[in-house]
Amino acid sequence: MPKSSKTKAKTKTVLKKKRVVPPETPGITTKKYYWIMLSVVIVIVFSVAGYLLNFATVDLAVLMIAMVLLIGLIGYVRITPSNLSKSKRGTFLFIGASIIGFSIWAITMIILINTGIIETVFDHNAFFILPSFIICLTVGAFIGELISKNSRIQKFFFKPKNDL
Repeated sequence: MPKSSKTKAKTKTVLKKKRVVPPETPGITTKKYYWIMLSVVIVIVFSVAGYLLNFATVDLAVLMIAMVLLIGLIGYVRITPSNLSKSKRGTFLFIGASIIGFSIWAITMIILINTGIIETVFDHNAFFILPSFIICLTVGAFIGELISKNSRIQKFFFKPKNDL
């Protein structure tokens, strides 16, 4: 009788092939012309709709400025690179909009209401409040984005982990 060998027979192990992930192609929202065309289309559509609905020119202008500023901020944040993580960048945008933007809006509204300018320029005070609020929050978020570009401010708010 033949003796059984003490070494095990070598078996081939089947290696799973790693899935090759193709590099991400940049989407259309990373292109500047997309945001410019979106803004132009919004202005045209709002102009035609405002004309058909007999909106006052000042009301329509304030509404279009609010929309174009909001689209501009989103486009700017989407196109420009940042060395911050998304959550840290979002924190600066939120702080800029909530603190800086709201402060700008509150001060502006107090001045306009106390001087009586708001009643003389705008037919409906309620119509002016929301677009002006959007404009001020957008400007505040943009200021927060510009503040986040300063490396000293980044280090102040988000201390490096090895310094703890």
